[in-house]
Amino acid sequence: MNKKLSSLGILASGLLITTSVQADALLDPKLAQDIETKAGPYEVIVSFDKNSNIDPVLQNLGIPYLSLKTMPMAGATVTKGQLEALIKNSAVSSIYANAPLQYSNYTSGEITGGHYVHDYYGLDGHGVTIAVLDSGVDATHPDLEFQTKTIENVKILGDLDLLGGRNAFIEGVPNSDTTSGHGTHVAGTVAGSGMVSVNDERRAYYHDGIAPGASIIGLGAGEGLSILYALLGFDYAIANQDRLGIDIITNSWGGGDGAEFDPNNPINKASFEAYSKGMVVSFAASNSGPDEDTLNQYAIAPWVINVAAGTSEKELADFSSRGVAGHVYKLPDITAPGQNITSTRAPNTVIGAMGPVVDLEHPEYAAYYHTISGTSMATPFVAGVAALLLEVNPDLSPDQIEQILKDSAEPMNYAPHEVGAGYIDVKAAVDLAKITSGNRPSFMSGNTQWSSQGYWAQFDNNNDELVYLGKWQTKSYDTAFQQSVAVAKNNNASIFAKIRGERVRFHFLATNSNPASIEVIMNGRSLGTETIYAANASETSPQEVVIAFDDLGEGVHDLEVRILNKHVMFDRIDVDGDLLAPDVSFSISQQINSGTMGVSAENLEVQEFPLEITPNDVSITSSLSWTGVADLDFYLVNPDGVEVASSASLENPEELQFWTDTPGTYTLRVTGYISIATPFTITTDITSEIK
Repeated sequence: MNKKLSSLGILASGLLITTSVQADALLDPKLAQDIETKAGPYEVIVSFDKNSNIDPVLQNLGIPYLSLKTMPMAGATVTKGQLEALIKNSAVSSIYANAPLQYSNYTSGEITGGHYVHDYYGLDGHGVTIAVLDSGVDATHPDLEFQTKTIENVKILGDLDLLGGRNAFIEGVPNSDTTSGHGTHVAGTVAGSGMVSVNDERRAYYHDGIAPGASIIGLGAGEGLSILYALLGFDYAIANQDRLGIDIITNSWGGGDGAEFDPNNPINKASFEAYSKGMVVSFAASNSGPDEDTLNQYAIAPWVINVAAGTSEKELADFSSRGVAGHVYKLPDITAPGQNITSTRAPNTVIGAMGPVVDLEHPEYAAYYHTISGTSMATPFVAGVAALLLEVNPDLSPDQIEQILKDSAEPMNYAPHEVGAGYIDVKAAVDLAKITSGNRPSFMSGNTQWSSQGYWAQFDNNNDELVYLGKWQTKSYDTAFQQSVAVAKNNNASIFAKIRGERVRFHFLATNSNPASIEVIMNGRSLGTETIYAANASETSPQEVVIAFDDLGEGVHDLEVRILNKHVMFDRIDVDGDLLAPDVSFSISQQINSGTMGVSAENLEVQEFPLEITPNDVSITSSLSWTGVADLDFYLVNPDGVEVASSASLENPEELQFWTDTPGTYTLRVTGYISIATPFTITTDITSEIK
């Protein structure tokens, strides 16, 4: 079945769209409600079509704002009049309220097999870096030591009225968690060293995190977390991913429990950007259980790992939020320990005052550790396990890491919308990661499981909005998307598509081990050639080959897939956006030339025929055939006198194909050593774009 994005799909996401002729910006329902009930001003998050439009639009309206570095978004304080102007501005794609958000270990490591992989596999997350986007990290704690364990600690500032676009990050802060304590506890769970408990008689480093060898980046948004601060945290992580080597972002916060998945929400846009850049993103499911349909709206984005909280008995914690049975998005992915979790304590903070550790053998622990519960505690555990998987197999993609966690999970006696795939099993996950062939390079090229809208929009090869050039035939394959493929019968064939979106995937079938090649042209510019190859492919076992392109840019793109080898089998196209009606069509004209090669057994005989090519002509397909026994060769010469195509085999007919880049007079050249007079015919098809 073909799937298309439509206005109905946008409305179902809970966004309001006005019915004026001009395409207005998408408006957050909460903000729409605020406009009706409050006079303003309003704190908003404005998303633009591109970064370069942020400054001129907002400065022209005299709006104080704080823009992001890596995503076309800005936080701003606006009046009702300014808001109405933004809604009507064609450069603005959406406007959301800057709403407040909520912040939603020995036993854990023991019951999940975490200690086993520490002790027997020697894995601890070494070489992996995890960003903790939370209230901050107290890196003066011995388990989270600044510069050695917490290699960067950032305090995020974001006063819309004062900063006006200046840098909002203070780096090198030893303690960025001075009021809450939530982020410090989270950081200890994911990668605390356990240094305070190094000499514990029960186990050295008794209170270490699940990935004690991993590095931490603290992104401190403070106790009063809002959408803007969270966006700034993602913005920093994305901008500094390469410099700091960030592999994972863990998020133990959320809001809007029970809301539908909204791909246009700024937080979801930011988490997708991080995911598409190769970062694993984990989110807490929220603590609104046991009622159903209470999941954190940011955790249900399909590209993040949605974490429910379990008990030490491997049951589901009562407080852990539940989803909706049968809903495609509203379910956790995995359950991890989240009840009575002991981790690092930030003294003199609100959460740091809760649940002090009472250990008669080690009274000194009370100053350094405390015990609290929540999906906030389960989420960093999963992030730490992801670090272990990356340590054992750095080529894993974010999609593979999530799937490994699911496939290796221990089943629980609950429904999937309550616990996801089950209770996390660290040892089983590591064992599976060891034998999994990583596909990170393919992922980074754009071949991700998810598009920015959730599911990719998929279009079969027989879709009316695809235009084929050249000779094609249909062939049936049960493994194809809709049980058939389009097969190119010559290597001068093309597929034309017009898309709206930044990412596209082309799906092909390989039925033998001989590589085929294509070239992809976008808006008249080559994106390069790609090889279609699968080592174990055969007619009885065809293999799917996906060619993906990322970062095409906003707007509408004209794509052409040029077939460079015969028998390429095209299955479907996936678009992160939509496939549009074509505005290209072609006609074919034919030129026939004939002649006779005279007898010339000692000298090369040459005959030439002019071929006029206009600016509207796009390709030439020419066939040379003859009667009798002879060996003729065939060449195409461009207006500059350069041979640009040839066919010099022992075949009759000889065939050549060429995409015409330059108009002018081309030459069809026939050569041969002939012992008897040989009549020949040249049949040339010229394909022209109708304009």
